[in-house]
Amino acid sequence: MKHQLSVRLHGNPVGILEQTSTGKMRFFYNESAAEIISIGMPIREQAYDEIRCEAYFGGLLPESETVRKIIGKRYGVSANNSFALLKAIGYDCAGAISFHATDEPVNLQRVFPLSGRIIDDDELYKHIRELPKNPLFLGFDGLRLSLAGVQDKAAVCVIDNKIALPDQGCPTTYILKPAIPGFEYIIENEYFCLKLANKIGLSAPHVEIRQIKDISFLLIERYDRRVQNNQIERIHQEDFCQALGITSAKKYQNEGGPALKNCFDLLKKTTHPAIDRNKLVAMMIFNFLIGNRDAHGKNFSLLHKNQSQISLAPFYDLLCTEVYPSLSRKMAMKIGSKYESNKVLSRHWERCCIEINYSFPALKKLIRTQGESILRAATQEKEQLFQINRNTSIVDKIIDILKQRISHTARQFE
Repeated sequence: MKHQLSVRLHGNPVGILEQTSTGKMRFFYNESAAEIISIGMPIREQAYDEIRCEAYFGGLLPESETVRKIIGKRYGVSANNSFALLKAIGYDCAGAISFHATDEPVNLQRVFPLSGRIIDDDELYKHIRELPKNPLFLGFDGLRLSLAGVQDKAAVCVIDNKIALPDQGCPTTYILKPAIPGFEYIIENEYFCLKLANKIGLSAPHVEIRQIKDISFLLIERYDRRVQNNQIERIHQEDFCQALGITSAKKYQNEGGPALKNCFDLLKKTTHPAIDRNKLVAMMIFNFLIGNRDAHGKNFSLLHKNQSQISLAPFYDLLCTEVYPSLSRKMAMKIGSKYESNKVLSRHWERCCIEINYSFPALKKLIRTQGESILRAATQEKEQLFQINRNTSIVDKIIDILKQRISHTARQFE
């Protein structure tokens, strides 16, 4: 017997995801489909195979093996069965895609009222404490949602500036990310990096720090949701690995994941490639300067605002990983031939420019100007953190890394 799910985009059935008798997935578009689910999966008659399906559909699920096991145990399915996991929790995913029983009535509603149950601090505190054994707040108020990534987090709504669990059918609008044990002041680290990116003109989501008792967490506005007058609309999105047909398990370049060239080539398919390429170059430099070695293919995304408008999404998961000695010293993507940022010389930047077809003189100028603006902005953002009574010792370490990286790069370009 075939197992099938109706794949819907903005509630409109666009295709069928099928698990065959051999356990493999395949996807085929409906004859009436007018919208693509992925830039790497154009509409065609023949089905897409397991490899492409695992890259795209599996890429909507949490990456943590522990989290997948907990979800699998809750729903009585295998942790490695992406099809079964999507059937269980794939109602509210990243972007505008959702998964339904094939006989479930179609709801073409594109705009939803913001509605949910506001939870008090005591209940929220309990839910956050239980995230490691109850990922994504699953089961509370019937939640059936999925978020990609490794870190413990949950998707929520914010109503009257208070955190709420959404009513059935209401899309979530914020991501809640608590601290990761063992990583000192990681909340302040990510908050600072996101604010810093915005400060120098790079697009990043709105973020704030909240505190309940002894728990700090980030509340990050979802860029794949549009909220106006308490009405929510999903915006479709996909990360670069999904668009390139690369599974989450291979998101790092040295494991077969995207290289910078692949990322820039992908942007040729957006509505305004030149604009998006300039944005990505600026973010490549930003990640290098702040010591974010974890900028892999799943940390960049495309927004599908409609079939004729595809653009680079705001940047997210910005963090100085270099301050944590236990994390890899390798960058997720090489610059030239080097994975180690402290070994990147002028000739490696020049080689990178050749690979991504970007002007080397323009890149040198951009590194210099961004270095100047980022240091000014860093001082201002540190003061903002201090004013909200957050520890700024991690920021001092990040600023030291910034100064070292800017100085090192300037010497290379002399």
